[in-house]
Amino acid sequence: MKKLLSLILIVVSSTIYAQKKYYNNAVNSCAGTSSTELIECIKGTYLLNYDFTDINGRVISTDAIKKPIVIVAAATWSGPFWGGVPALNQIVEENKDKIQFIMVFWDKEAKVKKMAHKINENIALIPARESDKVEKGNLDISGFVHKLNDYPTVYLINKDKQFINVVRGAASPTKTMKWEEVTKINLANLKKVIAPLLQ
Repeated sequence: MKKLLSLILIVVSSTIYAQKKYYNNAVNSCAGTSSTELIECIKGTYLLNYDFTDINGRVISTDAIKKPIVIVAAATWSGPFWGGVPALNQIVEENKDKIQFIMVFWDKEAKVKKMAHKINENIALIPARESDKVEKGNLDISGFVHKLNDYPTVYLINKDKQFINVVRGAASPTKTMKWEEVTKINLANLKKVIAPLLQ
C-alpha cells in the first residue's frame, strides 16, 4: 500500500511539474511579435534557476531566494532608466527585507561599476559579460533572456517563482516635467506595481 501511495505521489508531482511553463521557453516560443503579446506569453510562467554574478563577484542563485524577486532590465544610455532610478531607490530601501531586487544590464562591468553609486546598494547589479548576448532589444544575461526593447523593464516574480507581471518604461524629465514630478509619478507607479508581491 505504501509503495502504491508513493507511486501515485510521484506521478502527480511529475504531472504538475510537467504542466509548468517556464519563462525562457515562453519567451523563445511566443508566436506574438509585439511587446504586449510577449508580455502575455510571459505572465504565469515560472523562473528557472539563474546564477547571476554581480559587480562584486558575488553569485546570486535565484533558486536560493525565498522571497519575491524583482528583476529590472536596465541600460545606462536610456533616459527612462535614469528617470526611474530615484523612485526605484526609494522602493528598494522600503522593501529590501521583503523583496530581492536584481538589475541586469545591457552595459559591461566597467560602465556599471562607474555608475553603481547612484543606485541603491540593496539592488544586485548584474553587468553583461563577454559570454552574454547583448543587443538593444534582446539580452541574454547569464541565461535570463530579455526581448523587450524597453529600459527599464520590471519583471515581477512571486515567492513561488511565478511571473505575475511585466512593466515597461518610466517617466523621465522633460522641459515641462521636472525631476520632482517625475519621481512622484514613478514612485506611485512602482508602489502600485509591487503591491501584489507584498501580499
